[in-house]
Amino acid sequence: MPLVKRNIDPRHLCHTALPRGIKNELECVTNISLANIIRQLSSLSKYAEDIFGELFNEAHSFSFRVNSLQERVDRLSVSVTQLDPKEEE
Repeated sequence: MPLVKRNIDPRHLCHTALPRGIKNELECVTNISLANIIRQLSSLSKYAEDIFGELFNEAHSFSFRVNSLQERVDRLSVSVTQLDPKEEE
């Protein structure tokens, strides 16, 4: 069973009771649906920003690790070139 990390709300766009005394029910349902679509887009936008922020942090961490590894490889290559192949340790 997957764990939900982000949940986009509202899930149902038109499952809302209509207020009493509405003259045009179709217009009211349309307005409620459009408002809920805007809320969903807002929620999706927020989660997209979170996802890209996490990706940026992971890429930054990966870049730091790769640079550290490259420095270690450079130091080892210098040490290997300074070794005398005829000399045994």
